[in-house]
Amino acid sequence: MDNGKTKDDLYNEAKNHHTSLDRRLQMLLKKSFLTESEEVEVRELKKKKLFYKDMMERLRGEEKD
Repeated sequence: MDNGKTKDDLYNEAKNHHTSLDRRLQMLLKKSFLTESEEVEVRELKKKKLFYKDMMERLRGEEKD
């Protein structure tokens, strides 16, 4: 963490990214039909959301140590 960011800063950034990705995902999932590119985007959004969720869990776990 030599970039000057605290664990709280990193956690909040990850949470903000996760929330933003979730908003886009929910918007796509409300559609009755998805194009092929939208289906690809849904898969990518889910992967990115999981990445940020894992990051938040790791950061939360480090606090307990």
